[in-house]
Amino acid sequence: MFDRTISEAVIKPHCISNFWQAVDIYLFKTHVVNKKLFGVKNVLILPYKNASPSAEETSQATEHLLDQIAETELDSFERVTRKRLLCLGCELREEKVDNISLHEVSQQQYDVTHGTLSIRCQSTDTIDERSTYWLREVLLERMQKWMESNIPTNATGTSTASIRSLALVDNLEQYNCLFNELKQKYGQSMVSIWPECTDPQKFVFEDIAIAAYLLMLWRKERTAKGLETLQSFVDIGCGNGLLVYILASEGHRGYGIDLRKRKLWDMYPVEPKVDLRVETIVPSGSSLFPDIDWIIGNHSDELSPWIPVIAARSSYRCRFFLLPCCAYEFDGRKYQRQNCALSQYGDFLNYAAEIARVCGFAVETDRLRIPSTKRTCLVGSTRMYPEREYEQQDERVTAFINERSSGAETEEKSALNGTPEENVPGSGSWSAGFKPRESTEKVRNCTKIDRSVVDKIVAIVFGALLAKRRIPEEFAERSWNAGGTLALEEVVKAIPQELLVALKAECGGLQTLLRNNHQIFRVEKGTVQLRIPTRISDTVDAALARKMKNVKNFKPINFKQRVCWFFVNHPDGCPLAENDCKFNHGS
Repeated sequence: MFDRTISEAVIKPHCISNFWQAVDIYLFKTHVVNKKLFGVKNVLILPYKNASPSAEETSQATEHLLDQIAETELDSFERVTRKRLLCLGCELREEKVDNISLHEVSQQQYDVTHGTLSIRCQSTDTIDERSTYWLREVLLERMQKWMESNIPTNATGTSTASIRSLALVDNLEQYNCLFNELKQKYGQSMVSIWPECTDPQKFVFEDIAIAAYLLMLWRKERTAKGLETLQSFVDIGCGNGLLVYILASEGHRGYGIDLRKRKLWDMYPVEPKVDLRVETIVPSGSSLFPDIDWIIGNHSDELSPWIPVIAARSSYRCRFFLLPCCAYEFDGRKYQRQNCALSQYGDFLNYAAEIARVCGFAVETDRLRIPSTKRTCLVGSTRMYPEREYEQQDERVTAFINERSSGAETEEKSALNGTPEENVPGSGSWSAGFKPRESTEKVRNCTKIDRSVVDKIVAIVFGALLAKRRIPEEFAERSWNAGGTLALEEVVKAIPQELLVALKAECGGLQTLLRNNHQIFRVEKGTVQLRIPTRISDTVDAALARKMKNVKNFKPINFKQRVCWFFVNHPDGCPLAENDCKFNHGS
């Protein structure tokens, strides 16, 4: 019997029904309470169906459960794990967490009785002080919080809190080994040559994790279907092409498509040849892949809603993997949230799943282990209709696209979508309003704005700040005006409309422009003020120099080669002597 209470907490009456949802979080998302854990594995589940058990029946069931646990055969890896026993009235559940630990194995009972959540153990068990503290101060508090918080639900009202990561991976140990193997093979070599302006630590290891997930998914599929040939793929919107490179290097035939080439494309090894193609995908009969097994949409932006459609129309056996990021409609518009109870991202996930179901897929949802907040993927590997009904199913898809698209009359859209017989290479676009992105990415950091426009805006903002005269104490002797602080909304009102139009024409924002001139302005929390010049010997510069000392190929900037902006433009000049100023006071 579990007759010794380790810790307990009173639960709000209306939250008691959330117990099993909190248990599921602990069972399947154990890393939220212990980040060192990679995953969890249930090795034994025993139901106890008596809805109102007596004390004697509960005792007998518990003893039976413990006997079953003792008889369970565990492999060598599982023997160094921690057992946890969970029970609540009519159900007993035991699970084991893959936790390589040298601590003594123990069992605990978690239950809710008379409004009290408790963690108990057997009086004969010996639990070390550290484990007791963790159970009392960490786990119990977390479970109470989960029970008393609003556990998120999807559009149908079903709890999403128990959706665990890597749910479709059949062997977490193999996934972990594979992920580490791919990290060794591709990780550091890719990081060391990364030519893009994005963070390699994020993007390299994110794509490695996605590759490991797909390889495990495909291995599981081959085992289930008795296949020996490796699956083929096409990655639509492949970006830097790293995912394509890894999958191809692991033996899978496939290629990537993107509307513009990336610098990394030229840096992949000659063998194996990485097939990366510059093409613009317009959803139509020309964008079908009848010989491909899997369509991949990894952050495929405006093509995300089309990924299930392209897979459905390519062939009956074609499957898809979709990891959406930005939310779009079929016609290229930004997706408008339908359910205000969900985030834009969560609502779009539901919409993407609805599209896949309309296309006839049995949709599965999973969460990847990647360094991203948008890590939920949709997998369509099986169809819900027989192949002989393919044409009728496609008619439903066409009707759904017409209903969701905008910018054209229904008849025009119907003509463009075509009948199932017209969905062949050479037929028209499937959406009247769809426009792919431009192949040349527009610069959005204000660096392409005409210099005269920048100078005029800088002068206006500078003047407005000086008008709010302020003399810092450190520059009182020189009576140097440091100006005041203005909200960005006030600054916008001071700038002529023609300059704002010129700024917007180059996709620039006022805040970005001011931050680009960081030697003059300081922008934070929606306000702007003048940046007070710092001395060349300030500790901030010394700390930065120490930090950058070990950075490869780092060359410190010699600011003395640049003219001090305040010395030239401020009516009071620079408040610092030339020897103290980081910049040059010469002409």
